[in-house]
Amino acid sequence: MTLYHTAQNIEASALGQAIRESTWLFPAIESAHLLALALLGGSVLIISLAVLGIGLKTPPAEIYKSAHRYMNGAVIALLITGILLGISEPVKLYGRQAFWVKMISLAVALLLTYLAFNPLVKRGASGAGIRSVTALTLAAWLMVAMAGRWIGFS
Repeated sequence: MTLYHTAQNIEASALGQAIRESTWLFPAIESAHLLALALLGGSVLIISLAVLGIGLKTPPAEIYKSAHRYMNGAVIALLITGILLGISEPVKLYGRQAFWVKMISLAVALLLTYLAFNPLVKRGASGAGIRSVTALTLAAWLMVAMAGRWIGFS
């Protein structure tokens, strides 16, 4: 079975049909997805700005202690709502370049965030290395958001 056939089967599932055909379910899930994106963006941005020396003068590691719970919760909410949105129209998404850009960007953003950015911030790293990782992480999350918007217009 090909990936396309898998997408067709998912779309034909009871859950896919329920989300797609409901008057309120898709918009409610999409709203939760966008709220989680805002929470993630705010969490990443406040930590990143502290790393870059812009805004708050609190050490980034201290901001991270407070913000990482929101960041992690937002990532979980984004993944759950994103999967539910995808279940409602996987055939359409399969053929959209913007969807694949978003998925690749999401993988990059998650890897950068959890394997480089968070550990460096948590241990209080400073210097050009952490600033470079911060810039790359911000760029990756921005690409995820932009590609997500692009899906809606493609």
